[in-house]
Amino acid sequence: MNSKENYDRYTIIGLVLTLIVLGGMGVYWLGETTRLAEAAETLADERVHRGREIFTEQCVSCHGAQGEGGVGTALNNRGLLKNTLDDVFFSVIRSGVPSTEMPAWSVDFGGPLTDEDVKDVVAFIRAWEPTAPEIEPVVFVPDETRGALLFSSTCALCHGEDGLGTDEAPAINDPARLASLENDWYRATIRNGRPAKGMPTWGTVLSPDQVEDLIALIDAWRDGAEVEAAFSVTDLLASAVFSLEEGDADSAGLHVTRALQSAEGAGAEVLRNAAVQLSDGDESGALATLSALADQWPLGDSTAGGEIYSTYCTPCHGAQGEGGIGLPLNPSEFVAGSRTPELVEFIFEGREGTAMAGFDGRLTEAEIADVIAFLRLWSP
Repeated sequence: MNSKENYDRYTIIGLVLTLIVLGGMGVYWLGETTRLAEAAETLADERVHRGREIFTEQCVSCHGAQGEGGVGTALNNRGLLKNTLDDVFFSVIRSGVPSTEMPAWSVDFGGPLTDEDVKDVVAFIRAWEPTAPEIEPVVFVPDETRGALLFSSTCALCHGEDGLGTDEAPAINDPARLASLENDWYRATIRNGRPAKGMPTWGTVLSPDQVEDLIALIDAWRDGAEVEAAFSVTDLLASAVFSLEEGDADSAGLHVTRALQSAEGAGAEVLRNAAVQLSDGDESGALATLSALADQWPLGDSTAGGEIYSTYCTPCHGAQGEGGIGLPLNPSEFVAGSRTPELVEFIFEGREGTAMAGFDGRLTEAEIADVIAFLRLWSP
């Protein structure tokens, strides 16, 4: 009995000690788990911070300072973040997207970022998810002004200016005709043509959106509106020069008249001088005047251009044009050796497969002209 009682007592003591040890270990692991969680959170915050710095230096020019998008995709987008895995973001940033303006950023493909850098950027992008807005897809809205420009360049030859008709084709801008035919008829006729009547098949030339712009123009005419085409002075100057080189002074005069509807300031004065030369029969003088203006058009303001450069170009080309991700611009043989219209087109379209994204939709032609005027200070 005594030995049994002693055995029971030792057993109880052992159990109590075991419980004390287990309790102590539980308290320890509870504290250790909290410490590990805090350490992980600190590391995650540091990764996001590094990612923010890289994003600001490398990605803002295309994706926007707040990920709102521009030339590049809007990344601060709830739908995109919800449906895209981190591995996908990592892969796209690392190796780029062929046949788009998204270049490869990994050092393995000639870019400036290591895999750890890419992970940091992904962490920064992912940090937007809790507060990201829902961005709806851009919906195409037909525009009668674009339609008027398209009509002038493709349809007016047969149907006349403002659709008033010629000896070759009927007037489209005719109230009775517009009232008798619905848009579906015009849409089908534009797409399929009427070969027996000399109407080409435009569905193989024009995009569906361009067809809808023409339908918007027809709607405006049906409502009795007068729609002015948004002509590009750059294109009109090139067309006027070409016409004079081909001995077609009448067409050159039409292009100059159209250009005067949009041009302002010193450029408009030069165009008026060219118009006078044409009316006086001085075709060679008009050609010289228009050629010189075409090489310099559009005319820009270097002061305004410096402010635009600071906002849009500094992240890639440096505050003083010293270069970085982008090539140095102070000085630049490319800028010095290019005509202004060529530079405008280049900045609008960008360079495929590089970090130089196009600015079409973000800057107007006049704003780009201002930037070029600023760049000319570095590279006359």
